Amino acid sequence: MPFNIRMRIIADVILRETDRVEVTCLVDNQVDLLLANTQVAHRPSMRESWYERPPIAEHGFSVSVTLEISGTKRRILFDSGQSPWTANYNVDALDFDLSYCEAVILSHGHVDHAGGLLMIRKKMTAQSIPLIAHEHAFRSRLFKFPDGKILNLPTPNKPLLVQAGYQIVEKNHPSLWIDDRILVTGEIPRTNNFENGLPDHYSEKDGKMESDPLIKDDQAIILNIKDKGLVIVTGCGHAGIVNTLNYAKKLTDEDRIYAVMGGMHLTGGIFEQIIPKTVDELEKHKPKFIIPCHCSGLKVTNEIAKRMPTALIQNSVGTNYVF
Repeated sequence: MPFNIRMRIIADVILRETDRVEVTCLVDNQVDLLLANTQVAHRPSMRESWYERPPIAEHGFSVSVTLEISGTKRRILFDSGQSPWTANYNVDALDFDLSYCEAVILSHGHVDHAGGLLMIRKKMTAQSIPLIAHEHAFRSRLFKFPDGKILNLPTPNKPLLVQAGYQIVEKNHPSLWIDDRILVTGEIPRTNNFENGLPDHYSEKDGKMESDPLIKDDQAIILNIKDKGLVIVTGCGHAGIVNTLNYAKKLTDEDRIYAVMGGMHLTGGIFEQIIPKTVDELEKHKPKFIIPCHCSGLKVTNEIAKRMPTALIQNSVGTNYVF
């Protein structure tokens, strides 16, 4: 293979354990520079010049995942935020080093996760970087509002991404990366009766816009922390956070959930009705930590806070989680 890290496509998943993983939030919907550190959440320090170049928020999501294997740090990027420049700017504001990033994983093709791909590529020194995505991630899409308005969603531009030095790897099924220590789920089965995707979402197929509520390119990443269990990071979680956790357990044959981080797409009136059922199911998984981000929404965050107060961690751009 033309890139310098090993990817393995699997039927029977053997996700290797990792002693220590760091997940650093580069883009999210909020910044709070006064949040206190927790057991696993390490907030960026307030420097003398914090007001001159503070981290900024936007409606988007991006995290970097760092593992140490045999004394060497290995780093990947998961999503890239919405605007062309926010992730790139926050990398500088946080003095974060993406130069040795080995791969970029795209949770799905929506612009609030793929919008920063071109500019953030300039922070990586490798001549060729694999960009792992589901094949549907490159479809044209739109959203039809109930009042008839249409919102077009820009699609990632394959030729420009290739020109920037990405090697696009389209995989719809699970694959292992970085010494078999990062598992990309691929397409997530929809197995319950309440996580039904995003109504009024459309994507292009054979030149025609078709209803596409399931957004099948939605995928997550999974890590297995030694003696603790799984860390699962989602982008928007269009597949449903419960479907995602169930699939993670099935793929890895590991029942312990150590941490859940990322978007749960439960903000807005469409999804409020399934918040109680979702939190019911989350409680059954008994995660040690829950870190709602991006599109999760205040109402589900409040519900988690009421039912699982010791598990909830408030996210903010720049937070470094050490698992």
